[in-house]
Amino acid sequence: MFNSGQILQERYQLQKQLGHTMAGRQTWLAEDLDNANHELVILKLLVFSNELNWDDVKLFEREAQVLQNLNHERIPRYRDYFLVDQQPASGLSWWGLVQDYIPGSTLQELLAKGTKFSEQELKQIAKEILQILIYLHQLNPAVLHRDIKPSNLIQGEDKQIYLVDFGAVQDRMAVTGLTFTVVGTVGYTPMEQFWGRAVPASDLYGLGATLIHLLTGVAP
Repeated sequence: MFNSGQILQERYQLQKQLGHTMAGRQTWLAEDLDNANHELVILKLLVFSNELNWDDVKLFEREAQVLQNLNHERIPRYRDYFLVDQQPASGLSWWGLVQDYIPGSTLQELLAKGTKFSEQELKQIAKEILQILIYLHQLNPAVLHRDIKPSNLIQGEDKQIYLVDFGAVQDRMAVTGLTFTVVGTVGYTPMEQFWGRAVPASDLYGLGATLIHLLTGVAP
């Protein structure tokens, strides 16, 4: 396992763990020591072990591959992807993925604080998210986020909306238009996606469910 202050790749110093999953993923806030300003970055880690589900590996690798080819001001920029050598304490190796850090609060965090969104604010949020989705869906092949929800949308300190966590991302298959790895969050994901048939409209469903949550304060 990792600890605050630990340095990976002789470059990234771990500052604070932001989250982890049962699948062996960890998300850290880290400091890029190679950067003149020691900028903060987001470092995602995936453990390589016998218990690791191969679908989790494919999703992690796909996230890195897709992010390398994205160029949008509201999507945190890809920085690095590497393999962390075996850790002395566990004997396990890890994959690492580095992205820009966006200071701010997720819409889920704002909801938890009791934030109320006006109609005008919701219209602006919807517009900004749609602009990101239009960019993703017009790529060739189209990129599907597949997990649009308040916790994956950050309102930055500049008050702009950013789309994060591409851990469920999928290139749309050019021939059939179908995807096969079942991912998503109940309430924000349409039924066809749970059948492995995500399409661009699936992201719009997630956007609609998100806006309803922001409007009512009640999770779908």
